[in-house]
Amino acid sequence: MKVFEFPFPIEIGSVCDLDFLPSGAPVSIQGSGHRQLLIWDRERLMLPDTWSNPDFPFVRSLPDGRVVVVDTGFEAGRGKNAWVLNQRGTVESHFEIGAAAVEIAGLWGLVAVAFHPMSARAHGYSVHPLQRTGIAFFDATGKVVMGFNQEAAAVGVSIENVRCMTALSRSQLLFVPEKLTVHGKEIENPIVLFDCATRRPTVYSAPFPRAEAVTMADGLIHLASPEGYEDQIITFDAETKISQHRGEFLGLFRGLESGAFLAQLSSADYAVIVPEAPEQIAKLSEQAPAELV
Repeated sequence: MKVFEFPFPIEIGSVCDLDFLPSGAPVSIQGSGHRQLLIWDRERLMLPDTWSNPDFPFVRSLPDGRVVVVDTGFEAGRGKNAWVLNQRGTVESHFEIGAAAVEIAGLWGLVAVAFHPMSARAHGYSVHPLQRTGIAFFDATGKVVMGFNQEAAAVGVSIENVRCMTALSRSQLLFVPEKLTVHGKEIENPIVLFDCATRRPTVYSAPFPRAEAVTMADGLIHLASPEGYEDQIITFDAETKISQHRGEFLGLFRGLESGAFLAQLSSADYAVIVPEAPEQIAKLSEQAPAELV
């Protein structure tokens, strides 16, 4: 694995969440439970007046250069808790995405929000129909465009409780649900690649369940901390399921495109982890038959 540490200014408290703008510059929410700021590259911007300074907010960049920020506080989750902001910090839209989102991704014209209703209920939230879509897709004004389960029903696919999700591009999502059925048959250790353009899923069966983060590059899927392998990265060939243990890395936070992970090393330090293609898998996958679900 390759580890790329990168510096960026810590203006106030700790880094609560971090993403990268289309230019590659970082955008982050920094602060504490008393005050938080949006740090856009090196600009300090105020968050909306009703911002509750939650422990685990979201900030995600959009392809057009704007960002979406989400207040994950308990009370905020009962109403409009998402804002689309431009580089001046001006609010361009304010809408409700629902409570207890697992992950959020900015796509071309869409904001994808993944849900884990079981976790939401455990934390005292009511479970609404939107959360049962698995992943809901909003436009930049906050209008719900589609839900994954509704779209995937055309090919008999249904999911429950998304654990993690990564935008592999501005139109493709890779995610790990806890349960997936195809025409009523449950698939073991499912991973889904969903193309928002065709609105059709490709379903894979992983060698290990319940990953905490996932990413993919060159036909290889990288799982972070699957069940039984805490703080480990496991790589497997998407077609053959041939897998290889890559090693330990603490603080893996979420998947990034191009087969990388974002790791949080401390309250103020992050790194990008890139698992290199293992020779063992590359050689064996040329000989083994495909096993796509």
